[in-house]
Amino acid sequence: MKLLPAVLSAPVVAAALAGAACTSEPGPYHPSVPPEAASRAAAPTGDIGRVLYLRDCAWCHGGSAEGTPRAPDLRQAPRGAADVDFVLRTRRMPLRKPEDPMRRGAATTVYSAADRAAIVGYLRTLTGTGPDVPAVPATPPGGLAHGAELYLANCAACHSSTGIGGTLSAAPKAGVQAGAPETFVPPVTSSSRTEVAEAIRVGPGTMPVFGPDTLSDDDVTAVAAYVQYLRHPSDPGGLAAGHIGPVSEGAVGWVIGLGLLLAVSRWIGTRTGEEPPPVGPNEPEEAGAAEVRTG
Repeated sequence: MKLLPAVLSAPVVAAALAGAACTSEPGPYHPSVPPEAASRAAAPTGDIGRVLYLRDCAWCHGGSAEGTPRAPDLRQAPRGAADVDFVLRTRRMPLRKPEDPMRRGAATTVYSAADRAAIVGYLRTLTGTGPDVPAVPATPPGGLAHGAELYLANCAACHSSTGIGGTLSAAPKAGVQAGAPETFVPPVTSSSRTEVAEAIRVGPGTMPVFGPDTLSDDDVTAVAAYVQYLRHPSDPGGLAAGHIGPVSEGAVGWVIGLGLLLAVSRWIGTRTGEEPPPVGPNEPEEAGAAEVRTG
């Protein structure tokens, strides 16, 4: 009799497991092995990039980077070595779930520089398209003035003149399959020179692609150098006020300027209203006579 509940509950458990297995909702993505740094011994042929790609990327992008319903094809331009290096360098990939927004620092795995280069090198053998990882000199040929001019003309409308980012509509970029629609423009003040140059060439997310016909390599170097300047800009005009542009400057003007005007107006009005009227020589006597008459 004690075995009867267990016998009766077995079909219920089996039905529950079958229903969970047949659900149409895909489960969360989990790497085939824990997301830790791979060793050279893990790849008998020394192809560490292939091992890491198949472990962390192939479930979404396909075994040959051909793409799946969960993630785009990595073999089509402008995707390529620069695009892959950008998303790995900024930790936008790999995501824990394909539908997660692709934002800086959202990745579940942190790759070393050697492992990242190995993945990029392996994908370069599969794709062969798109721009390569740019080499950005530290000193721009045209100086910061040229970089500032290019940044204000091509980047400031979205990233703001101070590089702190902004907001967007929720419309997704054509061809983007993975991740939720972007609703904000990320700041550029945390990006390195290489990351800025890669973003210009590949156009991640809703950002447009600026090819060599639009911005030359020297132009890209100038923009990348100016973005580094925006991280610690000089403030010859006075206080930094948070480096968020006219918002803070206008707020200071309104609070301090208008506050001083209100204070002065209040002070003038109070002094005028509380001033006692002039007293003539006979007014005290007339007031005493009036009190006697009323008494």
